[in-house]
Amino acid sequence: MCSCGSIGNASALPLPNEEASTFLDHDEIEGGNIAMNDAFDVSSVTVSTSEYVDGFPLLSWARTYSNRYTGTEVLLNDAAHGNCCGLCANSSSFCADQDSVDNIKPSQNVPIYSASILDTSRRRFVQLASTFGVVAFPSRAHGTDYDSSFPIASSSVSPNNNIIAVPTAPLSPFSSTRTYRNIVLSNGLQVVLVKDTQAQRSSVALTVDGAGQFADPKELPGLAHLMEHIVLSSSRAKTKVIQRRARKIWRNRLENNRIDRDVNTGDKSDEQDFEDWLSDNDGDSNGFTAPGFVCFHFNSLHECLPEALERFAQLFTLDAVETTLEKPHVITREIGRVDAELDRTSDASRAFYFLKSNFDPEHPFSRFTAGSKETLDTHPNELGIDVAENLLQFFRDRYVASRATLVVVGNDELRALDRWVSPFSSVMSQRSDLSDASNRNLQSKLHANKDRDLVQTIILRSNDDAQVDENIQTMAIEWPLALVYSNGPQARQTHSRHTITAPAVGFLVSQIISRRGPGSLRYFLEKFNWVPKGSLTKGVPRISFPVDVNGFQVLRMEIGLTLDGFANRSAVAAAVFESIRTSISQPLQLDLIKQYISTAWVHGYLFSPRPPDAVSLAVDALRFGVGGTGICVQGYWHIMPSPEDSEGTETMRRIVSDTLTKMSVEENAIVSYRASPKAIFKFSQGIVDQKISTPPVFSPWKVEPVTSARYLVESRMNGGASYFNSLAWFAAKFDGDELTPPFLNPLIPTKFRPPRPVIQRQGAWGVRSFFLDDANAYDEPTQKNRSGWRLTNAGLWREYQTTDFPSDSVDVDRSNWSMWQIPPGYSQLIGLPLPARPPEPSIEGVYVIQLLSSLPSSFTLRQLMLSNLWLLSFDEDILDLSELGAAAGIAYETSFNSSGLRLSFRGVSQTLPSYVRRFCRRLVQYHLRLLDGTFKIPDSVYQKAVMDASRSSKINRLMKAGNNVGSNPSQISEQQVANQGSFFLECTAGGVLITQGDILPNEGKKLMEEIRYIFRDYTRASNHFGTNPVLRDLLYRPYWRPRDSSPCLLPGIALISDGK
Repeated sequence: MCSCGSIGNASALPLPNEEASTFLDHDEIEGGNIAMNDAFDVSSVTVSTSEYVDGFPLLSWARTYSNRYTGTEVLLNDAAHGNCCGLCANSSSFCADQDSVDNIKPSQNVPIYSASILDTSRRRFVQLASTFGVVAFPSRAHGTDYDSSFPIASSSVSPNNNIIAVPTAPLSPFSSTRTYRNIVLSNGLQVVLVKDTQAQRSSVALTVDGAGQFADPKELPGLAHLMEHIVLSSSRAKTKVIQRRARKIWRNRLENNRIDRDVNTGDKSDEQDFEDWLSDNDGDSNGFTAPGFVCFHFNSLHECLPEALERFAQLFTLDAVETTLEKPHVITREIGRVDAELDRTSDASRAFYFLKSNFDPEHPFSRFTAGSKETLDTHPNELGIDVAENLLQFFRDRYVASRATLVVVGNDELRALDRWVSPFSSVMSQRSDLSDASNRNLQSKLHANKDRDLVQTIILRSNDDAQVDENIQTMAIEWPLALVYSNGPQARQTHSRHTITAPAVGFLVSQIISRRGPGSLRYFLEKFNWVPKGSLTKGVPRISFPVDVNGFQVLRMEIGLTLDGFANRSAVAAAVFESIRTSISQPLQLDLIKQYISTAWVHGYLFSPRPPDAVSLAVDALRFGVGGTGICVQGYWHIMPSPEDSEGTETMRRIVSDTLTKMSVEENAIVSYRASPKAIFKFSQGIVDQKISTPPVFSPWKVEPVTSARYLVESRMNGGASYFNSLAWFAAKFDGDELTPPFLNPLIPTKFRPPRPVIQRQGAWGVRSFFLDDANAYDEPTQKNRSGWRLTNAGLWREYQTTDFPSDSVDVDRSNWSMWQIPPGYSQLIGLPLPARPPEPSIEGVYVIQLLSSLPSSFTLRQLMLSNLWLLSFDEDILDLSELGAAAGIAYETSFNSSGLRLSFRGVSQTLPSYVRRFCRRLVQYHLRLLDGTFKIPDSVYQKAVMDASRSSKINRLMKAGNNVGSNPSQISEQQVANQGSFFLECTAGGVLITQGDILPNEGKKLMEEIRYIFRDYTRASNHFGTNPVLRDLLYRPYWRPRDSSPCLLPGIALISDGK
């Protein structure tokens, strides 16, 4: 059996029965008693205790319901633990024996009802946090889907128990694989337990708020970092070996040679350091010290988790810390490790310490908090400071249990995880009078350069940093912020409203500043050749937060510049500030904010490739709290408010507007450039910027004290703004291009609909699941043809036999178009491969359009080169559409195959059809744009075609076998490419539309009719070009475009992704 929870009210759905329009109503499922509606009378209820499972009584009851209108009698047998609700989380039925339908004694020719909950092959559709309506279909009126020609294992045919499950809201990602529980131990420690059935390893994280870098004493910079090392180096005292060995035997998961230890001799590993023991047992641990908190984490094998937790808890006891601090060699060793971690050469490290030097020396961020031998050994010895005593006092004052959060993720039951965390009830300090000193007065000392003139700093890159490109320079603009997340440490457990954090604000700012297309900042920078063209990351304004604590944040924007961009660096800076001022020239629309939030929900939550790990949960718990509006709430995303949350979206709009207003003031910003020697001494002079000729060893060059980086402070030339404005004027005058405020994206929904109704059909071959048009649809008798089973309900689509479909060919009807739908339960067997997604039913849909033509299989070398150029250049022509779609989670793919041209699309099913229509219209008109000169093929496309040709095995075979004349892509004109594209479309003999995912049959049928109309002037070729492809051959793995539709590359996604 399984643990149970409560289910919300289920909506009642009418039965499509001609004789009895009755329905089951599960609004009152309580204690195993199902209260039926007025159409049913409860004839009898019998409750008995048959056995005990896991120490809990297993109750069984049998209820007989009589329909007063039809006389139907239904017997339901159920079982559950104690006062169970009757619906278990790990069961696909009401804890019932499915064979109970055999005990039903209906009247003659009276329909049989069987209550069941849908369990698809992807994951269980039923979740404790969701609400469903359940419909039991009668078998007499709608048959059993049995065909005498279909081979079955036995002569008996099961009755048709078809059901429809309808979710009332989008399901919480990974809710079917994860179960949460949060508890507070006696010492005030907040604990979050996570049972993850798909976890490959167990993971644990512990965060302590107020024990980060900002808590360092002024006389001991780096003490918090050293404390982290000391804790992980603590040696544990002997524990109860006999109890641990008994637990291993009870779990029976370790190897025999590790279980059969001699108890009398003790466990030699008792005296090992935690890290050494964990390494010996195939695990690893680490920690990090952030400005506001410290985090410790480890992962291990599932069978080692109980002992690992016990050992981990011992690290945080006062006795263990005192024992470690009594060993001077341990402190010396850890100081050396702290010093070795100091990065003095990388580009990022130099930028970080330069940023710290720009703040008031009294501000905690300006201090050196990483720690080194000088700050933790040499200087303390000179001043007579006892480091060990300060460490012990720091542990007592800062490592407070009530300010800490422990997260445990494993595949064991929650009650077992609950037992294993009991040692943590006696760890750390239990002080309750600790003030939030680490975040005090952060807002009053934000910036030390308010009275300076507009300056910019050039930082010389280190020759030791091999990860940088000397032709790409990095521009960084940083602004201090002052977002307050909560009123104190107690507020993190129960937030009354959604907490708006810097990463969430930064994500929306990145959508505004880093957007692409006409009118955007990137468009102008690429137009003037100031940033790399075609780069997915280098030329994109990237938003990050080098420091993010309650009350103090630093927002950083980085842009990769070309050598020309560095030479005109003052003009680039002017363009950035002008674009920010343009974005707030009009009040931000609330619908625009909702769209940006929807983008975050799609990429960071609904389509997240994996659930948040223990570290992410532990860190987020400090900021958002646990429960309420915090973490571990099914169906609620704590990082970003819902687009339907009017209060949250309005608060977000106000904070984003205020942030952009602060960013538009140039005096509030720190502007710097990390440049290579080549750029500084050969390409530093532009139209307004002066040439740098002074060697870095002489003045006015300065030296940053921590990394020894050399930097030069220069005035930001006032002519930069004039120069950019003049370029922008010419662009607007002659090309019609100008900076514009952000605009609404028609492809991003502001309200997500729930996944569609799914019917589960039980026939002679087993269980199948597929979509119907609505909750009231029903399944008419089906007939088998040579291509599989056809659903005769409106004749809209086909489903496939698992034994026949690999060899079935696609039939094209007289209209030259046909539609096929992959049923929901078949995506694991046949379907277009998709990126990793949560296992729950999704709102993602897939359309595959195959334009049928045998021409690609007989392409000559020249035709193949022209056709590839046609597709590659088309990618450039629809760049504006593809970038709009990428923000909405939409991607596409185009590729030739032996059966013609395949067009694949994936994305949110609400707006995907609109994208497909726009795409197809652009495709059929593209050759006209090439012929009239509206679009010119860029040189980069020719270069890409050459590269693709060199890697193509087919092109290489054709080149060896035939004439190569005219096959060089650089010698091909736009007219030749246009003629080849038009010729291919004229040689198509029809098309196939394949749908997959959250798409109803009527939606697919409607889109197919629209596509047929778009391609009406084509797809009429003779049967000479016809082809009958095998369905599986059309569903090969796609290479999605644009690549920035991936959550890893979309601007700002890294800030809010739970998968980080």
